[in-house]
Amino acid sequence: MTKVQKMSALERITTVLEGNIPDRVPSFILGGDCDFVYKFMNSPYKLTEEEIDYLEKDRVSFMIPFIHSIVAKFSPPEIFPGGLDAKIDMCWSTTGGRNIKLSFTDQVLSNVGGTFDAVVKEDGIPHFWYTGPALLKKEHIEEYWEKEKNLKPNSAAFRHLSRIRKMMLEKYDVVVSQGISGPFENCVFGIGLANFSRFARKEPSFLQQHIDFQWETFEEPSLKLLMDQKPDIVMCGDDYGFNAGLQMNVRNWRKYIKPKLAEYVKYAHDGGAKFVIHSCGNIGEIFPDFVEIGIDGVESLKPKNNDLQMYREKYPEITLIGAVDDSEMLKYESPAFIRNFMKQNIKALGKKGGFIPGPTNFLLDQPPENIVTLFKAIQDYGDIY
Repeated sequence: MTKVQKMSALERITTVLEGNIPDRVPSFILGGDCDFVYKFMNSPYKLTEEEIDYLEKDRVSFMIPFIHSIVAKFSPPEIFPGGLDAKIDMCWSTTGGRNIKLSFTDQVLSNVGGTFDAVVKEDGIPHFWYTGPALLKKEHIEEYWEKEKNLKPNSAAFRHLSRIRKMMLEKYDVVVSQGISGPFENCVFGIGLANFSRFARKEPSFLQQHIDFQWETFEEPSLKLLMDQKPDIVMCGDDYGFNAGLQMNVRNWRKYIKPKLAEYVKYAHDGGAKFVIHSCGNIGEIFPDFVEIGIDGVESLKPKNNDLQMYREKYPEITLIGAVDDSEMLKYESPAFIRNFMKQNIKALGKKGGFIPGPTNFLLDQPPENIVTLFKAIQDYGDIY
């Protein structure tokens, strides 16, 4: 076999997403929460003051959970002086909508109608999370619809995303996949899963009206703004699964969510981009649908919940992204174990392309040494073609 010439990160990623063989197996990271940033910055791998100044001059984003500054630190020294030589090829960045205020609650709500909160633990490390749906009654949803003007996306946020993407690619050879949240999360984060199921059963036209409202008000306008910036990879987050299967009946997913997801894919492809979906849980039941609507890659894929080998063999059109257990292996196992595992994992899933390994989700409390080991192993053992 002719040796493939060394590729840029973008060439490597797009080659795999197109179903072809790259120079080596590429790598991916979703990001990291405050816990991981704290651990990393108190480890031997931390960013020094000089490195922070260097990154600030380049206007690299320090935003959590996307942690592009830490991603840059993983670069080889010829790209970033003091780099860890554990290269990450692709990461993620998204933008959300504007917060809103409704009459029935004192809380400020997200643009989808959900609540969120910031919590500081006893160790002083903050966390900022979605905490639940707020649109619990029909009248709440109808009042939400009246906020249409307040829900329009901010074009400046998408221009900022574009600047981040271009800078990371040009200076650090890192692909920043970019997107917005998906139609399922936009719906259920506001009205709740119980209401989704109840309306689907008893008032399907009302549920469809709400889904259409969000599509017309901010999903489609956001996709237009995103594609105006000409991204290479679009990645949207929409968690469809629990550990044991889908969060909803598959018929409801196909009726209410799949048509909108197909529109997301079409916008990306029509704009010349590849489309990747981040979706947690056991989602094997809808892999045939992913193939049908043209999704290029699926990210997360916790190995205990998904038959990865079957996916590679049965659905070769779809690139598997993530798929490295971060809840147990990356948290508890030794660096030596992780290196050996990745050597075998890359041989099993990546020998024909179609695999971009990395942690399945945002990093939390994993030891930084294990994460550095993971990406060094992908780099060291990824040259299998």
